[in-house]
Amino acid sequence: MSKFKIGQLVTLSSAGMKNEHNCGYYTGFGIVIEYFSYRRFPYKMRWFNEGKTNREFTAKEYELKRYKAKK
Repeated sequence: MSKFKIGQLVTLSSAGMKNEHNCGYYTGFGIVIEYFSYRRFPYKMRWFNEGKTNREFTAKEYELKRYKAKK
């Protein structure tokens, strides 16, 4: 069972920021568009930030956390 549902907003967790393969995705947020339990990187997202707007990005569950809007 997946932790994040399709359509949910996410951002990188501190563990995700430490991984070098996430370069360019440290800021902004993503929308979960697909989940594949059998893949190495099961979450597929559409990512939005200054440099990589509307790009697809894949990650593992521990690399993500729920996005909280800043007030």
